[in-house]
Amino acid sequence: MTMRIRTLSLIAVLALVVAACSPSTDAAEPSTTESHPDSTTSTSQAEESTGGDDAVLLSYKLVAGETYTYDVGIDQTIEMTTEGDTSALGDEEIPGEMAINLTGTTTFSHSVADGPEPGTYQVSIKGDFTDLAITGTVDGAPIEDSELPDFAELEPIDVTVVVDEQGNIIPQDDEFGDLFGGDLGGLSDLGQFAGPGMDPGRFVGPPFSEEEVTVGDTWSETIELPGLMTDDPITTEVSSEVVSSDTVDGHGVLVIDTQSVTSMIEFDLGQFLFGFFTAFVPDDATAEETAELDALMEDLRFLFIIDETVSNLTTWFDAEAGFARMAEFDSATHFVMDINMPDDETGELIGLVMDMSIAQDITYHLTDAAGA
Repeated sequence: MTMRIRTLSLIAVLALVVAACSPSTDAAEPSTTESHPDSTTSTSQAEESTGGDDAVLLSYKLVAGETYTYDVGIDQTIEMTTEGDTSALGDEEIPGEMAINLTGTTTFSHSVADGPEPGTYQVSIKGDFTDLAITGTVDGAPIEDSELPDFAELEPIDVTVVVDEQGNIIPQDDEFGDLFGGDLGGLSDLGQFAGPGMDPGRFVGPPFSEEEVTVGDTWSETIELPGLMTDDPITTEVSSEVVSSDTVDGHGVLVIDTQSVTSMIEFDLGQFLFGFFTAFVPDDATAEETAELDALMEDLRFLFIIDETVSNLTTWFDAEAGFARMAEFDSATHFVMDINMPDDETGELIGLVMDMSIAQDITYHLTDAAGA
């Protein structure tokens, strides 16, 4: 028997990685330990501040029917090298070497509706990048706009998130669906992949402290999520500080710096894929066929290593109006994928190692707050 099981696409698997194990700077789960025992929050006052009279309880004051329009700028750099047989990724066309830069500006709308619970908001975020400037090389040749690899394209953004008044993202029961069913939740291309915490379609602003704060005050949160295919949890440390006051478009704002540090993530999907393969083995398999499958298990590999990721967010927050007027976000992600998979046609094991780095800066500037 020759194992000729179609390999999972790189795109679907990378989308799974991001969806399953990548908390971001602006989207922390609520910090109440009673309802979220895996989260802890601490708030400390700086030794010097502007005084207790200036302290305010920061919260988002969104109202159903409001729409916030942001000018969004992006500057993204992707560097990648691959070694081995790219057919290990099925039909995906993967270059051996690539270094490209994408820059552009667009408009995003954030439309607000009532959330499922009192004190929560449903925010629908829409926008796309249709006019990107692209420079760089692919396999040593200068890239043309029409030659941008599919997995480097920025797909249109159309997402809906639920947040509370403190800016905590409220996970929904069906948020990810059946990630291991069908085509891994319907995520069909690498346009869904932007790296941990790097999706430009984000709720603008950080999670806030539950205490009143003023310039010089800090708060922090530790978020633990279950590891994927491992017992080691994924830990994200989120810390914020009100660093100053400022004025944006004639409105007084507080400037808040937020840093998010997500621990290194390492897991091997090989065991999951082995279980997938064994589902196709007939009940009356011979000893030779069983031995072939056992040998496959020894060498099968679909290993992901995502280095520690640091993200930085600066928000110009209008505390009186209850929304962000500007924000700047930067993050960088480096990961390695090491694959040893059976070829679709021959069943022989073929290997590939991909090394990719993605860095990007994203800026947001509120241009309209209809209904606010």
